[in-house]
Amino acid sequence: MDAEREFRRKMLSEAHAERDRLLPLREEATQTTIELMRASTSRTDEPDLVPYLNLTYLLTIKRVYGDDELLAFALSLANWAVASIDEIAKITGATTQQIIDRYETQIMSAREAPDDEPA
Repeated sequence: MDAEREFRRKMLSEAHAERDRLLPLREEATQTTIELMRASTSRTDEPDLVPYLNLTYLLTIKRVYGDDELLAFALSLANWAVASIDEIAKITGATTQQIIDRYETQIMSAREAPDDEPA
């Protein structure tokens, strides 16, 4: 149990140090997240296109700004995802785990569905 506690302490310490290091990039990362959300959610009528739009954003950030900005953007995006799931849960009366389970089930079903594209 002591080794596990020490591991968690080290991970939290590293995460805290990285958060402090990336903090100056937060404002730009948040703005980039907002831009991505606007661009991608405007294309939900074409769900197959959305992953490509998102990947284009990620690749552009990495190529133009580098790994630190990409990490700051990923953190911002993850924070938005958590906040969005929490908001959906509050609005629907479901728990956050039920919302996640719903999407996970949809993803699993999509994987098992036969591919509509001809080979």
